[in-house]
Amino acid sequence: MIRLSAIAGLALTASLVTSAFAGDAKVIHVASTFPLSLPLFSEAVGRLSEQVDSLTGGEVQLVFHVPGNLAPASDTVNRVTTGEIAAAWSTAGQFAAHDSAFELLSAIPFGPDTIEYMAWLFEGGGLTLSRELFAKYSVHNVPCMVLPPEGAGWFSKEIRTINDLKGLRIRFFGLGGRVLARLGADVIQKSPGEIVDAIKRGEIEAAEYSLPSMDLALGLQSVAKYYYFPGWHQPSTLYELYFNDATWDGLTGKQQETIETVCAAVMRDSLGRAETMQTEALEEIKKRGIKLRRWSPDLLLTFEAAWGKVAEEEMAANPRFKQIYESYVRFRNDYGFWKRFSYLR
Repeated sequence: MIRLSAIAGLALTASLVTSAFAGDAKVIHVASTFPLSLPLFSEAVGRLSEQVDSLTGGEVQLVFHVPGNLAPASDTVNRVTTGEIAAAWSTAGQFAAHDSAFELLSAIPFGPDTIEYMAWLFEGGGLTLSRELFAKYSVHNVPCMVLPPEGAGWFSKEIRTINDLKGLRIRFFGLGGRVLARLGADVIQKSPGEIVDAIKRGEIEAAEYSLPSMDLALGLQSVAKYYYFPGWHQPSTLYELYFNDATWDGLTGKQQETIETVCAAVMRDSLGRAETMQTEALEEIKKRGIKLRRWSPDLLLTFEAAWGKVAEEEMAANPRFKQIYESYVRFRNDYGFWKRFSYLR
């Protein structure tokens, strides 16, 4: 059974959902930062819910709630840290108000592709560092999805030089947003479900969100004419389940292992699905009259140089950011030796 609260308009309260389940099942209500109707997210949370339920024999049931049901999208992760919410479906960058180091655990500008990110995370010490950081906020994180490069933004005009970005009001997430702000853009954060309306109201002039399939479903093609690539700011993006420590510790070791195992399977399947569905989405976007553009080499070099400055400043200001970023850079340097000899270029 897929347990998704409010996706089909069923605005159930947590207490009503819980009362619907019989026996001594551990029902965990999961607040989502993202619209659960979007491609990939809907499939991922459906499978998480179904398989955890099935493999635990109904002992553990994950009930996913759309943004605003248990908490506003922008506040889901904060309420997990306080224990007001048992769990959240989100990405580590949403914790950045607590510590900027969390942004490295979401996506790294000009950083790893999906294979390299998973290699560093699971074999290069990344997951250990991330769990040490989350533990400071009473949260246990379980990686559940890694997605390929995003689009790099929707604009009403072509971006030919860096001057075209100066003063531009743009929604741009994470460390990539820090880069654009350094280059003169006015970066304004909006939750995914707010982006299109914010453009229509003139609060922002441009925005990035995710992959073409998700951007299409979100409706960004209705408010902008130009769609830029590559997504230098998020060559890969990690999504996770976040459990308040009390909730996670209340599960048996076998139940915890089941959630970890199901998340690993969802990560594999969602990556394959994400890579195969973008061509169709781009073709549909082109049919809508959207002009696809690639950043010029000069602009990419400017973005990369600005990212280097942002990283230097943040390492100087935050020892945790420095620890995690240096761990990744060491891994990339070692991994690069193998990659240069072994992969076709």
